[in-house]
Amino acid sequence: MSDTGSRRAAVPAGARMERVSNRVWSRHRTIGSAVRAAQDGTVIAIAAGIYHEHIVIDKSLTLLADGDEGTVEVVAGTGPAVAVRAGDAAVHGLTLRGAGPDGVTVAVHGGRLTMQSVEIVDGSVDVRGGAAARLLDCRVSRAVGAAVRAAGGAEVQATGLVLEEIRGDAVVVQDTARVVLDRLRVQKVSGRGVLATASGAVVLTDADIGYTGGPAVEVTGSGQARLVAATLHDAVADGLRVTGSAPFGSAWWVPLRPEHGGEARTGEEGAVGGVRAERCTVTRSGGTGVAVSGDGQVALIGTAIEHSGAAGVLALEDARVALSDTGLRAGRQTALALRGRAEVRVSGGELADSAGNGLFAADETRVLMDGVAVSRSAYSSVHLTGAAVAALLDCAVAETPEFGVRASDRALLRMSGGEISGAGYGGVQVDGNADAVVRAVTVTGSEVGVRVDTPHRPLLADCTIRDVRRSGLEIAPGASMIARGCTVDAVGGTGVLVDSGATPMLQDCTLTGIEGTGVAIWEGAAPEIRGLTITGCAKNGVYAAEGAHGRLIDCDIAKTRYPAVFVGAGADPVMHRLHVHDVDEDLNLADGARATFSGCWSTTVGQVSIPQSDPSVRSAPVPAVLGAPAAGRASGTEATVAEADLGSLMAQLNDLVGLQRVKKDVNTMVNLVQIVKRRREAGLAPPPLSRHLVFAGNPGTGKTTVARLYGQLLASLGMLSKGHLVEVDRGTLVGEYVGHTAPKTTAAFRRALGGVLFIDEAYSLVPPGIGTDFGQEAIATLVKLMEDHRDEAVVIVAGYPDQMTTFIAANPGLSSRFSRTLTFDDYSSEELVEIVESQARQFQYELDAEARAALMSFFDSQPRSEGFGNGRFARKVFQLMTERHASRISEVLESADDDLSTLLADDLPEGDLR
Repeated sequence: MSDTGSRRAAVPAGARMERVSNRVWSRHRTIGSAVRAAQDGTVIAIAAGIYHEHIVIDKSLTLLADGDEGTVEVVAGTGPAVAVRAGDAAVHGLTLRGAGPDGVTVAVHGGRLTMQSVEIVDGSVDVRGGAAARLLDCRVSRAVGAAVRAAGGAEVQATGLVLEEIRGDAVVVQDTARVVLDRLRVQKVSGRGVLATASGAVVLTDADIGYTGGPAVEVTGSGQARLVAATLHDAVADGLRVTGSAPFGSAWWVPLRPEHGGEARTGEEGAVGGVRAERCTVTRSGGTGVAVSGDGQVALIGTAIEHSGAAGVLALEDARVALSDTGLRAGRQTALALRGRAEVRVSGGELADSAGNGLFAADETRVLMDGVAVSRSAYSSVHLTGAAVAALLDCAVAETPEFGVRASDRALLRMSGGEISGAGYGGVQVDGNADAVVRAVTVTGSEVGVRVDTPHRPLLADCTIRDVRRSGLEIAPGASMIARGCTVDAVGGTGVLVDSGATPMLQDCTLTGIEGTGVAIWEGAAPEIRGLTITGCAKNGVYAAEGAHGRLIDCDIAKTRYPAVFVGAGADPVMHRLHVHDVDEDLNLADGARATFSGCWSTTVGQVSIPQSDPSVRSAPVPAVLGAPAAGRASGTEATVAEADLGSLMAQLNDLVGLQRVKKDVNTMVNLVQIVKRRREAGLAPPPLSRHLVFAGNPGTGKTTVARLYGQLLASLGMLSKGHLVEVDRGTLVGEYVGHTAPKTTAAFRRALGGVLFIDEAYSLVPPGIGTDFGQEAIATLVKLMEDHRDEAVVIVAGYPDQMTTFIAANPGLSSRFSRTLTFDDYSSEELVEIVESQARQFQYELDAEARAALMSFFDSQPRSEGFGNGRFARKVFQLMTERHASRISEVLESADDDLSTLLADDLPEGDLR
């Protein structure tokens, strides 16, 4: 609607008219004259011109600019240009100029005033008492103090109001006044954009408040404010500042998860009282984006706070702040900061790209973050200090050069779910006198996964630490903690580092893929470790340094490149029911070590030094205390396998399932070795004897097991000094660059001196079509070492039958040294059933007749293509049967004892398991 059209619409049909013109013939040459003559409901049409007067309105009437030929300008000599004391007045299309910019141009101290398309210059609009004002598409400029002020019990509504070039505040709402502003535009203001103070209340919808010298919006005292779709930008000070406010409803701060320590979220009752911002944007503020102090209460919903000159959100003193789906981004300091006794609840949203911390909480503050993403902060993503308490639920913390989450001083951290990734220093750090409970959190891609340096006992439960560069879990000197059900995987250094004097407890944890030692225990440390599984360490599984203590109970260690357990001088760890398997050597004792072992057993181990117990009997056998090695006995990988009875070893061989041809060949070789030994003792020339062997067979046919027994047999016959097994593959022998292969092959061979070097998948040393592969260098080095140490080691090469023929033909030195091949046939279905039954007996299970028949049919149905796992496949089937058995009987809590050990046909896995 045009301005002229809107003026005409303001004239009620049949309304009485009075006209004003400064021409000589006009009835009213002043507006004041027309007002005095007017009755209620009169419309006063004013001709274009400049009127120097002070208009006082105390009745219901309308002042209307008449026509569109020029501007109607009212200039006040003294006092306001328009003063409304009573009635329901309206002003349309006028320009009102005050007596001076520091004065009041429009004063509404009684009644009601509606202004539409009015320009107010050099003065302010003042509404107070019980008066009301409505401003439609109006503009106020060049005021001093406050452009629009509402005081007392006044009410102001404005739509499309523009306030600019103000030396002071744009809008001030005080006492019990209420102001509702839609599409407010504020710019070039030296003070605040909007101030709600005392008990004043303001509602801003679709506002644009920018370029203010003070905060864009400020609430003090018991003020209230609601901002919807507002933009606060380019304030020299804070974007939104709240130093006090009326409280929200009593149900605003309600408990959600009591287990996390009290109050946890905000309710929808927050619409009454306090300061509430919905779908707003606060950007480019020179100070803090949103600053809350005193007893201010603020709710930010779906709001973006970006590019703040200081913190994104700062909560001080007794402030309470709730953020829901709100983003704090690219601030020049910390995204969310708490001091004093402030409490903050954050649900959803993100804290991103801050030049400080993502979250910083100090003093006695409380904070809960639920489902929040914290990323790319310049300092630690989350830093708690003082006596701060924080609960982080299902949060994603990522990309910081320092710590993902750090609790220091006397802080308390409770974290559940979520992930911490890409932390430069460490994922979680608990230090000072802080404490923490961390559950079901995944830590990835940091220098250290979790580090604890506190006298308290933080709890780490069901967490995963993986892909960290140095240590998975570090317990600092003198510190303590509890770790339960945690997994540490793919660590570049030590899995768990227990530093000097530390006393942690680890229970039911798993360490895999560790590039260093699994658990390192330093001097004076005394960890309590139960149910720990360690597999795949590049060094020791457990390293007890000089003077270390502690207990390891019901632990399992496998596939370590160094001895599974190392015990240093003066160390006295206690190891009960320890199972070591699939390693070259189970134990290395330094001089003066005093380790205690009870109920331990080793399987598939080359060098066995741990005192052995029957694995089926776990009831506290008499402990064995091991000290320094006996005189003449070396430690480490050079330790000699205890001499075994030849008959016992042959019995072990003959007890193996299947392998009839292999057993016959080994018996023949044993007989030949015995004859060689006797002929030598008799001074006769021995017959030719080739101890190096080729084992040709598919996977899982017992090649490694027979190789280990073969070495022990030769040791019992005096043909080898130790008889241990060193198992290697291409990766162990072949280097990555020129000059690297020969030293690697030599080192592996030297480890096998006195025993057996078992090269699995040996054909991989001569890959087809690659003439310059480093594998040829490994073969040449191996051939020379076999010649130089012909009586000191046995070499067994193993692999698929066809490929092994190609391998032997690859180098003339191989065919002359490997003249005997033992062929390992695939297991029949009957033999696979026997393997399952053997496994069942070892672990105190049994199969009923129906289960055995079903198992036979199952093996008959499995494809036997190249790569079939044979014995490995049978063991896998047994494992799956025990898992299905456990699932079945767990559904019946009062099951009979027989149910705990009887495997049924229903426990068989289904389908093709390849």
